[in-house]
Amino acid sequence: MENLLEILATPKQVGILIGAGVSKACGLPNIDGLTEEVRKILKNDKFENMLNDNDNVETILSKVQQLKALLDDKKEINDLSLKDVQTIEKSIKKVIFEKLSKKVAYVKLCNLVIWLNFINREYEKEIFTLNYDLLLEKALEEVSLPYFTGFLGNVKPFFISDSVDDFTGLYVKQSWTKLWKLHGSLNFKKSNEEKIFIENNTDNDYENLLVYPSMDKYLSSRKAPFISYLDRFRKYLLGNEKVLLILGYSFGDDHVNDIIINGLNNNSRLSVFTFSFDEETFKKGIEILGMYPNISIYTEKKKYVNKIESEFKYEKNIGDFNNFVTILDSLVNHNITETTKNNEKVK
Repeated sequence: MENLLEILATPKQVGILIGAGVSKACGLPNIDGLTEEVRKILKNDKFENMLNDNDNVETILSKVQQLKALLDDKKEINDLSLKDVQTIEKSIKKVIFEKLSKKVAYVKLCNLVIWLNFINREYEKEIFTLNYDLLLEKALEEVSLPYFTGFLGNVKPFFISDSVDDFTGLYVKQSWTKLWKLHGSLNFKKSNEEKIFIENNTDNDYENLLVYPSMDKYLSSRKAPFISYLDRFRKYLLGNEKVLLILGYSFGDDHVNDIIINGLNNNSRLSVFTFSFDEETFKKGIEILGMYPNISIYTEKKKYVNKIESEFKYEKNIGDFNNFVTILDSLVNHNITETTKNNEKVK
């Protein structure tokens, strides 16, 4: 534990990858929660008969998309028309949007972005998130930390792909936090003219730009703005000495895993630390990344460091985001106290 605390307390270039487990810790539903909500609103018996008990929101949406690919205006499958399937898809996406838009507490995320700003100091501060919700934006604004997402403007901020590839401070100050939403955001929209922008008003017919959990999520991620964000993630992991913290991610996205593996393969100065809530995610992390010496994985009572699995002693499950942030808070407070003492000695 002492080595981990030293790493988390020492100023360095640290990036963060955030998954659904972090939003769940703040009170929003994860895949299981969204699946429960989606099943509540499914009213078409013909479609429900095509589902299995173990189908989650991802496999449900995949079946919807498979049906759409097979149907046309004249063809039906299991007495389902193309219009029926489109209505089902719209209702599923609507409930996902609504459930991830509900108000929850995000004070722990405030503490996380304060620590990230503190630990990086003169370095780039980069957050890569797979979550659609706006909790990170709210946290950054709550603590008055400027951030950039690749959108510029005020009335209807528009996306500039070149800005995402900027590591020199041409578009925005390097001291700003860079927030890259790899799977989109609740307020990312696209017009009929294919223009991408931010729109917080929900009373419109603009298309929501989200990489929904389904069989098409890899193809969706190859489109703007997602392809720009993924490319930024890839380049970020390849340059200079870096630490990547992975929080609340269950390794369920192959295209994201591939970028992490590429970084581990090609940057010997990259160190990856992942914090898993449960043993299932812990084992999956070892299965995908365990062959690399610069990966460390922690969960309750277990750790995987230097390609060796062993006992991990800590009073709380460090894979729980709320517990992890408590550790960061103690480190920031300690560093502030030490800095104050040193300043007083100089005086």
